[in-house]
Amino acid sequence: MKTLSFVCLPLLLLVSLTDAETTAPDGNSNFRTWRDQQGRTVEATFRGIENGQIFLQTRNGYVHRLPLNNLSEDDQKLAATLKPEGLGIPKDPNVAQAAAMIDKGVLMGLEKAGQKPNELASDEQFIRRVYLDLAGRIPTREETLSFLGDGSASKRAKIIDRLVSSEGFTSRMYNYLSDMLRIADDAQKAKFFHYEEWLKQQIADNRPWNQIVRDMLVADGKLLDNGAAGYLLRDRGMRLDNLSLTLSTFLGADVSCAQCHDHPFADWTQRQFYEMAAFFGATETYTRSQARASMRGLRDELTQQELQQAKRLFDANALAIFDQKQNDLVLPDDYKYKDASPGDPVKPALIAWGKDDRRLKCYQTAEAALKKAGDDTRLREIFADWMTAPDNPRFAMTIANRLWKMVFGVGVAEPVAELDDPNASSNPALLHHLGREMVRLNFDLRAFMRLLCNTQTYQREAYTAELVMGEPYLFPGPVLRRLTAEQAWDSCVTLAIGERVDAFKLRRADSYKEVMALNVSEISPEIIKEKLGEMQSMRRKADGPLGGGKPGKAGKNRPNRRSMMETASQINEEGEVTQPDMMLGLALARASELRQPEREGHFLRMFGQSDRQIADSNSSEGSVPQVLMLMNGEAQQVLSSRSALAVAEAEKHETAQAQVESLYLSFFSRRPTEAELKTVYEEINGGLTPGDLAWVLFNSREFVFVQ
Repeated sequence: MKTLSFVCLPLLLLVSLTDAETTAPDGNSNFRTWRDQQGRTVEATFRGIENGQIFLQTRNGYVHRLPLNNLSEDDQKLAATLKPEGLGIPKDPNVAQAAAMIDKGVLMGLEKAGQKPNELASDEQFIRRVYLDLAGRIPTREETLSFLGDGSASKRAKIIDRLVSSEGFTSRMYNYLSDMLRIADDAQKAKFFHYEEWLKQQIADNRPWNQIVRDMLVADGKLLDNGAAGYLLRDRGMRLDNLSLTLSTFLGADVSCAQCHDHPFADWTQRQFYEMAAFFGATETYTRSQARASMRGLRDELTQQELQQAKRLFDANALAIFDQKQNDLVLPDDYKYKDASPGDPVKPALIAWGKDDRRLKCYQTAEAALKKAGDDTRLREIFADWMTAPDNPRFAMTIANRLWKMVFGVGVAEPVAELDDPNASSNPALLHHLGREMVRLNFDLRAFMRLLCNTQTYQREAYTAELVMGEPYLFPGPVLRRLTAEQAWDSCVTLAIGERVDAFKLRRADSYKEVMALNVSEISPEIIKEKLGEMQSMRRKADGPLGGGKPGKAGKNRPNRRSMMETASQINEEGEVTQPDMMLGLALARASELRQPEREGHFLRMFGQSDRQIADSNSSEGSVPQVLMLMNGEAQQVLSSRSALAVAEAEKHETAQAQVESLYLSFFSRRPTEAELKTVYEEINGGLTPGDLAWVLFNSREFVFVQ
């Protein structure tokens, strides 16, 4: 039988009916035989028609397009009457093919367990979900209506492409990574503003993940000059703790037990842990002697109070990374194993999880570099090159598994910081495939998230049953999950000010450096006193554009009366927003542009924002304080006021139905049901205002969940 030839840019493929022998990767069984003008045939499912092109997907996942008039007349007529199957037209056929292979991996796991995938989510469910997962906030009413009113079959793919390229994606990814990396404004008696702004810029520039991580591991110099140094300086003077976090964060290796003894549940030994730590054994993270020497020369010239303030100045300048020529790591005094003695020097060596690992190029390159090195100044580089190498499968699998959990609610391997045995995951074949896809995409986080959101698995209805502890979750769809603290806050800001949510960008690094930077070779009492005056001025306006309130216990950080006033955003001559909108003392800006972390008592902290002391400690657990915050907190007062954009837009409508629909679209990205309209009408007759309804919707379960 003749076969029908399709052009799937950039591929030219001959497709035959033998494809019918394979399982459709997305579970779709609605296939038919299509015929062209020359009598050639193919079995495929209809994905849609756009701009005179027809899109068909074969059982192997490939999506092909060809001119509609190339089909037989009967098939052209049929195509005009069909509703597109599955996700509609992909914007990029190659992305659709890669997504179909992921769907196939999920489907194979479901079929093996006798389970079926969920139905596709509605457009209303999809638009809210994809905005939350990719932009970190709910869509505005106008964004929802624009999507729902789009009649094209490619609208889902188009909105995914737009969101992964948006400023909101940078904010969303920064919120996740800052929790993972324990990023905080205040650490080690200094401000880590340079680290924060550096990471945001890496995400905005779409730097590959392996390059970002490598830069953090090999960074040199002062934190005031090099933001990438913030990663190692976050654990200043704690090599072992930093290594443990590095391995669990980037390789999914939970080795913390091996710091003190051989790991009881893994093959790690204490000796191996120290051998890995030796790669950082020549690295210093604090020039303590220089700081102390500077202080000694000023003791007779400054008051005791000035000396204490000057110490913070010297500490900030002493936060720097440099490498000595020799690794000085030794085994601990309580080392008790027979293979070495306490106090023995430790040479760097890489751990291998399996006998085949050392055959990988990354291992061979690292071992060759160790033999060739004349001194120990390059140990960190050797380690970083090994860890972030494309052929180090655990590095790619770990970040792929983390991003999968971001959008599905559960990782293929749980917990995400423990990946010692990938084959113990819920779907080992899928996990390995995701790691290979991360490498194929050159560690492009935007491209990987785009791929995940284009899968049918992601676009299915949420799984709403409670997960059974100890049983693997096989992903019939994403799990129903509560908004993160940052998603909830950014959604509140969106309801209050709409698309201006991304206007304000917090910039503090340059002004902090201007005050704190010190040339230690030119220190004098006069210069120090001048710097102390600048530091005092900086502390007085430390909150700057972020409004009132100081870190402290809830109830003790109420903003002053002046900060309670409603103020509009301010723009400088360069067109930059230097002051965000303010209401009730709250800075209406993205969570990524507020304090890191926010002060106690703020909506973000009450809703589970991490204190950034432990990695991945953001919480989605419910609590009584959260309920009280939703019912009576400042955020609720902002959203139910007539100044909030969602309420103001609703009040523009003359009829009660239009007002109700407007608010439902703003909060839930859907119109109310007939039953909901009936209930709300009764309340409106009883005096319910749009602001009151906003309070009700804000306090509903539907608002705080991603479905």
